[in-house]
Amino acid sequence: MKKLADLKYLKISVYAILVVAVSILIFRFSSTTDTFFPELFSRFGAFIGVFDALIAGLAIAYLMNPSMNFFERHLIKHFKPTEPKQYRSIRRKSIAIVYGCLFGAIYLFISVLIPQLMDNITFFVNNAQRYINNISAFLLEAEMYVNATLPVIPTEIVAEAFDFIDINSIIDLILNSLNTIFSTIVTSTVNLTGLLFDTIIAFIVALYVLGQKETFANGSTRFVYAVLKRDQAVRFLNLCKESHYMMIRFFVGKSLDSLIIGIICFFGLWLMNNPYALLLALILGVFNMIPYFGPFIGAIPAVLITLFEGIMPALLLIVFIIVIQQFDGLYLGPKILGDSLGITPFWIISSVTIGGGIAGAFGMFVACPIAAVIIIVTNRWIDKRLEQQHVYLPKLEAADVIPAPNIPYNKQQSPNANKENKENK
Repeated sequence: MKKLADLKYLKISVYAILVVAVSILIFRFSSTTDTFFPELFSRFGAFIGVFDALIAGLAIAYLMNPSMNFFERHLIKHFKPTEPKQYRSIRRKSIAIVYGCLFGAIYLFISVLIPQLMDNITFFVNNAQRYINNISAFLLEAEMYVNATLPVIPTEIVAEAFDFIDINSIIDLILNSLNTIFSTIVTSTVNLTGLLFDTIIAFIVALYVLGQKETFANGSTRFVYAVLKRDQAVRFLNLCKESHYMMIRFFVGKSLDSLIIGIICFFGLWLMNNPYALLLALILGVFNMIPYFGPFIGAIPAVLITLFEGIMPALLLIVFIIVIQQFDGLYLGPKILGDSLGITPFWIISSVTIGGGIAGAFGMFVACPIAAVIIIVTNRWIDKRLEQQHVYLPKLEAADVIPAPNIPYNKQQSPNANKENKENK
C-alpha cells in the first residue's frame, strides 16, 4: 500500500497514461479515414449552441451600449441627479429609449421595407422571360454587327464568343438564388419557436447586462487581477480598453457611413427611374459595411439586376456607383471614421480576404478591427524586445531613397554607445 501511495510511482503512472493518451490522439489525428475531427467539431458546435442566446445577448448589449451612453449623458445633463436612485432611474429610461428605437426600426423595416422588397423581387421574377428575350435579341444584334464591321475576325470565333454568354444560365442562377433565399426563410419559419425563444432570452440578457454593466466590468477586472500579475493585468486591461474604443468607433462609424450611402443610393436610383431602387440601395448599403471589397461585391448583383432593364441603365448604375464610392472614400468615410483603425490598406485587404475565407461575410466585416488589435499587440511586443536588446532602427518613409543600414542598430543612439567607445579605446 505504501508503494502504491508513493508519489514517485504516482507520477510515473500519470506520465505513462499521458504518453498512451497522446499516442492514441496522434494516431487518430494522422488517420485519413477517421471521423474524429467531424465528430469533435459537431460536439463542439452542439456545446456552443447551448450558449447561443447568452452570446447573442452579450453581443446585443455591447452594440447597444454606445447608444445607451449617448441618451444617458443627455438625461444626466437635463435632470442633474444627486442620488443613486435617480441615477438608476435615468439608466432605466436610457435603456427604454434604446429598446424603443430598436424595436421601432424593426417594425418600420417589417411593415414598410419588406413589402417593397417583396414587390421588387416579384416584379423581377414575373418579367424574367421578357428580360431573357430582350438580352437575347441584343446579343444577336451585337453578333451581327461584329460580323459586319469586323470581317477580319472569323465567324466561328465570334459565334463561340457570344455562345459563351449564356443568358439562360445567368437567369437560372439568379432564380436559384432567390429560391434558396425563400427556402431558408421557410426553414427558419418552421424553426420559429426556438428562434423566437432564443431572441427573447438574448434581449433579456442584454437588458440586464446594460443595467448592471458596471458590476460586470468590476467583476471582470477583479478576475484579471486575480489571474495575472499586476503589471500584466494593467497592460491587458489597457489593451482591452483600446480595443473596445477602436471596435466601437469602427462599427458605429461604418454603420452610419453605410446608412448614408444606402439612402443616397436609393434617392439616386429613384431619380434614374430604376424599378429596383429600394432593393439595390439595400444591397449596396449592406455590402458597404465590408471595407474595400464590399462596394465591388455589392455592385455585381446590382448591375446584373439592372442589366435586364437595358445596357444604358446598367452603365448609368456603374457610373453612379463609381461616383458614390469616390465620394465615400475621399470625403464621407474619412469624415465619419477618420483613422479609426490606424493600419495600412495592405493589412485591411489582407485581413478582409482571410476573414472572408474563414467566416464568410461576417468574417470580412469583423476582420479589420481584429487585425488592427493583433498588429498593435505585435508592434508593441517587437518594440519591447528591440528596446531590451538596445536596437534602434531608423524609420524609413516612402520618399526615402537611402538604403537601410547593414548594422542592426545605430550606435550613436544607443544608451551604451559611450561605454562601448571607451572599451574600444
